[in-house]
Amino acid sequence: MKKIVVVLLLVLSFYVSASEIDWNTPEITSQNYFSFLEERFDDNSYLQIKNEEVVNFTQTDLAVSSWSNFRKALSNFFSNEEFPSHFLQLHTPDTLTMKPTSSYIHHNYIPLRSGFYFNLLTGADYYTNIHEKNSYSFVYYGTKLFANIDNTIFIDGYWWTGHFTGDEDLFKTSPIFDSWSQNSDDYSQTSIDNVSGKIVYMKNFGSLTIGRGTHIIGNNIGGSVILNDACNDYGYFSGKLDFNKFSISLMHGTLLPDSTTVDAFGNHEYKSYEDKYITVKKLDWKPNNAIHFFAGEEVIYGGRSIDPSYLLPQTFLRATEHNLRDRDNVLIFAGMNLKPLPKNTFYVNFIFDELSKSKIFTDWWGNKYAVQLGNSYLIDKAKNARITLEATAVRPWMYTHKILHNKYSHDKIGLGFPEGSNLIQVAAEFNYNLFNSLTINIHSSYTKQGSLGNDFSINYETRPDDTASWLEGDITENTGIRTALKWQPLTHHRILAGHSAVKTDDEEIEHQFSISYQASY
Repeated sequence: MKKIVVVLLLVLSFYVSASEIDWNTPEITSQNYFSFLEERFDDNSYLQIKNEEVVNFTQTDLAVSSWSNFRKALSNFFSNEEFPSHFLQLHTPDTLTMKPTSSYIHHNYIPLRSGFYFNLLTGADYYTNIHEKNSYSFVYYGTKLFANIDNTIFIDGYWWTGHFTGDEDLFKTSPIFDSWSQNSDDYSQTSIDNVSGKIVYMKNFGSLTIGRGTHIIGNNIGGSVILNDACNDYGYFSGKLDFNKFSISLMHGTLLPDSTTVDAFGNHEYKSYEDKYITVKKLDWKPNNAIHFFAGEEVIYGGRSIDPSYLLPQTFLRATEHNLRDRDNVLIFAGMNLKPLPKNTFYVNFIFDELSKSKIFTDWWGNKYAVQLGNSYLIDKAKNARITLEATAVRPWMYTHKILHNKYSHDKIGLGFPEGSNLIQVAAEFNYNLFNSLTINIHSSYTKQGSLGNDFSINYETRPDDTASWLEGDITENTGIRTALKWQPLTHHRILAGHSAVKTDDEEIEHQFSISYQASY
């Protein structure tokens, strides 16, 4: 069955295409992070790298192909050049003005207007908690690559690996510590690695992608209530049909469920993982540049192989789920982005699970929904100056489920609002380029959260009764401010300094500092 699905998707690719490489990337997301490894891979930055037209001959530049190339690469690595250099880059001709000769190195079977870029990277993060008097460091190295084949096929890949040293309880709270890890023999180091990438086929009316990564839906600065990307990467197929003002997108991914420990005949224990998948269908309507409406469905299912019923973009996923014996986890979402002024964006995101119409204004526990309102103003585009205000409210028991492999999560991390549910949060973020190479970002938030049904991992059948009111249970108040300074003194070198101050209830303010460095070539 899986082979049949792949073949059908490949056949569909000859009829579809799109205008962007990323799948439904929102315009507004938080720029506040303390490690360069938290950044999203920016495909579009590679499309503008070539600064001169290539004619007739394929150009190849490898940093270590000769002693002169190595000296040139070393000089570029420590310079402030306008256009970044690469360890390996290849460009085929944009145009041909001469007939092939014995020295003509562009062959007929190699596409024109194509490029390949390969970078090496390395870096280090240091993080310290002043309140607890503990710290950790993380040293890593990796690679990035991007290929553009005739503006039709796009390929990218991102890999890094490194090791933590220091306080284990602290580095396990790091956003990049989101999956597998391995301790050294003497337990002095903990190693992790990560890989993501995709292959995209694009034509006039849509795109088809096979990849490994994360997805996010809806403008936000505090985290999406619909589908968040604060988790480990996962494999997926996605496609998009784009008809100018209207588009339809479909994504099917393979998730990792929360593990269960199984006793193997009393001899040893091992981790048992059920099959788990996510399907997302999204409809977008943009009648003009000032209005954008979207709506869609999400299904979390597992315990069986891929279900072709969820691969049909023209059907209702919720109705399909009902006809599959109502055994999966379906959520419905909608949103709107309005621009009353060219520089001002007002956005709304909404998602619900049960939401019975007859009980919508009651305290029935099944009224599971979340709403997010925001307003973002672009003060100065040249300086990337933007201020955003946002309010988020999530009902109790949102994102919960009774079946382990149907939880709204991936590898023990929730896919919904990062702070959980049964909460109200207000947040603000300010971004500004102080100089060409120095950017400041300030993010602040206040969250009030109840203890009842506030986490995706809770089985909703353990609820105390069939009612649930806002902020029910023991209330926790959390106030935080995070400041990040990003400095790029040279083209291939970056430094990121961060400070966070968090106060929870009546406890003392917890201060944390970080410093990160990354070099790439």
